Amino acid sequence: MKELVMEVTSSLPDNATLEEIICAIYERVKIEQGLKDAQKGNLLSEDEALREIESWL
Repeated sequence: MKELVMEVTSSLPDNATLEEIICAIYERVKIEQGLKDAQKGNLLSEDEALREIESWL
């Protein structure tokens, strides 16, 4: 995790706000989690994803 945080923060501009840093770290963690899920085969079909999104409305 520390390496991920260092990688993300080093890619941001020096004047990045704390909010921007937190958002960038959060986004990267979610991407990493999604990639791990995909490798495990934990995927939704397009129809399943659309149904789930429609349930949010």
